[in-house]
Amino acid sequence: METKATERRRRFIAWAAAHAEDFRSRVAQHDRENTFPFENVEAMKASGYTAMTVPEELGGGGADVLDLVLAQEQLARGDGPTTVAINMHLYGTAMLADLWRLGDASLHPFLESIVRDRRIMAAGVSDPRMNSGIGLAGINDTTRRAEKADGGYVVNGRAGFGTLSACADVLLQTAHYDDPEKGALCLTFFLPAKTPGIKIQNNWDTMSIRASSSNDIVLENVFVPTENVMARPARTWDMFDNLFAAWLPSLDAPYVGLAQAARDYAINWVGARTQAPFERPMSHYPGNQFLAAEMETGLRAARAMLVQTAGALSELSVRANPPLMDIIACHHFVMETAVGVVDKAMRLVGGAALFRSGPLEQMYRDVRAAIIHQPFAGYDGRGMLGKLAFGIPHDAMPRWV
Repeated sequence: METKATERRRRFIAWAAAHAEDFRSRVAQHDRENTFPFENVEAMKASGYTAMTVPEELGGGGADVLDLVLAQEQLARGDGPTTVAINMHLYGTAMLADLWRLGDASLHPFLESIVRDRRIMAAGVSDPRMNSGIGLAGINDTTRRAEKADGGYVVNGRAGFGTLSACADVLLQTAHYDDPEKGALCLTFFLPAKTPGIKIQNNWDTMSIRASSSNDIVLENVFVPTENVMARPARTWDMFDNLFAAWLPSLDAPYVGLAQAARDYAINWVGARTQAPFERPMSHYPGNQFLAAEMETGLRAARAMLVQTAGALSELSVRANPPLMDIIACHHFVMETAVGVVDKAMRLVGGAALFRSGPLEQMYRDVRAAIIHQPFAGYDGRGMLGKLAFGIPHDAMPRWV
């Protein structure tokens, strides 16, 4: 007899598979037209997918990290950009759910509204003007500034990579505040997307994940009530940062799913194609067999590392104090491997992969976002791992300073 957790996981994966089949029919069109897939988000609201990470006690799905990872990988096999986009809502909601589980009762109404009102949250906190290793992509510190005002704060600044901004009901934002007594603080707060002074730019015109609508968000004299604010010391690791890190594997899952989809297409294409004067299909070429073997090895290693890392985070006590080296190493390895698998799929198919009439051309572009997907991307991630290995503080200045 299946356990409750297994039944829950099967349900989420089934939802994801059904959505993937539907979204696949539109993914190329949204990429070509650089349009946001509103209909995909509505479908996920209707199925309950967008409430997956809300606690069961509040009417949601109660998904843990592994549930989310497996569902998101499945969804990305049909539509990578939509999966990357909705993940910002899902893991943001998951973090708030954990804070609620740890005793923050003020989050109860907001989490219930995700289920009841099918609200979508966008977390446009990235700050390209601050080093990601120090600011943690805007979560830990930012160049956006808050000034004290009666009953709250006034915030000014700009945020980049505001994924889901086209359909967001609520924005999660951060700002730096120099408190005269407590020193530098990082303020985290929620605001309705239509709050006066918030201007969502229509400037997401990119090579990769074009349908994610990751527009810049400008805040001009935006008033934030005190009751909306969570204040914590800037540039320090605390509970919020730990929960943020705990859900990072969900950022990796869409790229594994995208790589699997590229592998499947390439294997099927080569296996069905022959070239004169040979009678057997291209799958019999030794070079193609070597490429296929390398893709299989990469996918299995990446998926195993991702599942192991996500599974270890199923307990709230572990998420509250997560194994950072495991999480960052997983993030780095999975993202780099996903890019390598798609590259090999391109080589396997050859010149035909360049044509936009097939899916590989878009997959090749979309997967490029993996190696710059902050936090802990590329050499930033390697640097953080090295600092952890040596016991060096994460915000220590580079050696040449």
